[in-house]
Amino acid sequence: MKHIVSLSGGTASAIVADRVIKKYGRDNVILYFMDTNWEDKDLYRFLKDLEHYFEMDIVRHKDGRTPLQVGEDIRFILNNRVRACSFQLKIKPFTEMIESYQPKPVTVHLGLDWSEEHRMKAPKEKYEQIEGVSVDYPLTWKPIPLQKYSEIVESWGIEIPRLYKMGFPHNNCGGRCVAQGKREWKRLKRTFPDRFQEVSDWEQKMRKELGTAKDKSILKNITLAELKEENKDQMDMFEGVAEDSFGCFCAY
Repeated sequence: MKHIVSLSGGTASAIVADRVIKKYGRDNVILYFMDTNWEDKDLYRFLKDLEHYFEMDIVRHKDGRTPLQVGEDIRFILNNRVRACSFQLKIKPFTEMIESYQPKPVTVHLGLDWSEEHRMKAPKEKYEQIEGVSVDYPLTWKPIPLQKYSEIVESWGIEIPRLYKMGFPHNNCGGRCVAQGKREWKRLKRTFPDRFQEVSDWEQKMRKELGTAKDKSILKNITLAELKEENKDQMDMFEGVAEDSFGCFCAY
């Protein structure tokens, strides 16, 4: 049986890969990364370090489009309620890969832990509809990891992704994930103002082209342009190393 690990580019899924490899052996494991073509450059450094540590290659899939290009193709303003980019660039190709993979059975391993039990049902039901596929959550295996994920990865001699050090709670899409809230967009504006402006300009362009109502925006009830002017002196920034708080690589 093959064991397929969905790597997100974050610390949680890296620990999942480590646990699966140690339990089943690298010859029985496939590490799979879906590239949004919009990632922070340090994510790719992190993946290379993982390949060296695990002594195996990571299979990489790239649609070729960025999330913004997906939004343009489907004529839709991506937002934190409906993440069409995640479906097109991650969930759909990952599901297609699982469906076509032979021989089966295979087990898909995802990076959700005990704090995310409410999220486990949906991907398990979705992927296990495919004949010969089961789903497992190695972060729930005993012993439960008690250290911060960042500390575990650093104990391997690997530097954690720089977005964590900047306070981002994820390592997705270079800090501009459409699923994030106000605080992370403000953080992006402070740390990568060019990235913030790129998405803000795109949002305004799409609103103009689609003729959408004012409530159609990435964030609920406020555009990034409006957010830019909101509470300029109150950034509400988290200090210190952040941890993965969500992922968009599976169907929940």
